[in-house]
Amino acid sequence: MRVLRLIGLAIVALILLALVIAAFVPKHFAYERSTNIKASKEIVYSLANDLKSQETWGPWKKQDPTIQNTYNEVAAGVGQISSWTSKKSGNGSQTITESTPPTAIKYRIDFEDQGGGDSAMKFDDGEGGDTKATWAFSYDVPYPFNLMAAMAGGTMDKMLDDGLAGLKEMAEQKAAEAPAATGKYEVKPMDFPGHTYIGLREQTTQEEVMKSTFFAERFGKIMSLLTRTKIKPLGSPSGLYYTWDEATKATDMAVAIPVKSGTAVAGGAIQVFEIPASKAVVVDYYGSYDNFEGAHEAIGEYIKANGLTEKAPVIEEYVTDPGSEKDSTKWLTKIIYLIEGN
Repeated sequence: MRVLRLIGLAIVALILLALVIAAFVPKHFAYERSTNIKASKEIVYSLANDLKSQETWGPWKKQDPTIQNTYNEVAAGVGQISSWTSKKSGNGSQTITESTPPTAIKYRIDFEDQGGGDSAMKFDDGEGGDTKATWAFSYDVPYPFNLMAAMAGGTMDKMLDDGLAGLKEMAEQKAAEAPAATGKYEVKPMDFPGHTYIGLREQTTQEEVMKSTFFAERFGKIMSLLTRTKIKPLGSPSGLYYTWDEATKATDMAVAIPVKSGTAVAGGAIQVFEIPASKAVVVDYYGSYDNFEGAHEAIGEYIKANGLTEKAPVIEEYVTDPGSEKDSTKWLTKIIYLIEGN
């Protein structure tokens, strides 16, 4: 009996000691781990911004094969929700609450009847064109369970490391498969410097745009204005395509010429357009103006393969003057797609 009494006292003492220690242990816990990935920020971001993709590269399925995930109707990004059930880990859900392409994502994780926490990923430029991916997780635990949470710190670090390793593997494989060139068209990233344009914007049909007189008439009007007002062109004549609807064969576009920033015109149909500086991708297309389709398709494939998001307008810069170069195979058109993000 004395031995049992001593064992009982020892257990009580250990419990009291644990309670005392827990009183000095923080109730808020935050963990952060990083890795370098040989892939663009856009590719890494696209994988982290889709919870269905995260199910593959994340650490949870490896740790608990009993997890079963379901998803709401949001395909990716803000508002996408992944809900899970598990015999081993319990039930819960994860929601993407903020997305800033291609640099940051925030998540809210809720555990059924056990509170929740906040998770975040950020993507910075690494050395040699790599992406530095950082994954953070934080949560609050009430006294006295905070002591057990503190003891599990190593487990949390390993979970984040395992997830980043899975993300690295998936992103680098996707980067290796992403074409730098599609067919005969080389798609290249660029920093679009931003331009001020003077031009004519209108809703019209694709058929009308394809007529040989369409651009000639409008560029003629714009050049006439520039000559009268002594405004100097500062770049190639361009087409700015805000929409291109294949279903209705309609387009919202502008025929425009770059000019000095701050240029103004007095009323009329000819307007000033500001296109800010942006990340972009470009194809240098050589050939006649009636065969751009393949180049646009190549850029579309590149954007999809690299997890990028385009934004309006699509810009066609008509660099070569057909009046001075009769060989259409030497006509250069720069086809530029502006890209969301930094």
